Amino acid sequence: MPDRVLPTSHASLAYGVPAAARATIFVLSVGGGMSVGPKEGRTLLFGRNRPDVHVCVGEDDPRVSREHGALEHRSEKWWIRNTGRLPIRLPGGRLLFAEEEPVPLGEGYTPVFVRGSSNREHLLEVFV
Repeated sequence: MPDRVLPTSHASLAYGVPAAARATIFVLSVGGGMSVGPKEGRTLLFGRNRPDVHVCVGEDDPRVSREHGALEHRSEKWWIRNTGRLPIRLPGGRLLFAEEEPVPLGEGYTPVFVRGSSNREHLLEVFV
């Protein structure tokens, strides 16, 4: 599957994704998203600085880092890494801090929450 931009009007990834090659990743926020096939070393960046990231999340929230995190493909898996100031919340309440090692993502739907200001959390939907 070639790289593809997902529009802001795209339905939630929780409803599923179109048929795609194994390990294709779909990433979506309220600002849109993208899907890309697996390739060793490939990295997708997310954060509030739209011009410099692949998927913009929390664009209007200064507490979200310009580059808050990365999704990396290595060893035949997708991994999530925090590159921002505030923790990223994963399923089960797991907090991922900037100084921690990346965490592997399982196949299927993963909601990721980026903490922002005034108790806001910005949803980044990921589907592998």
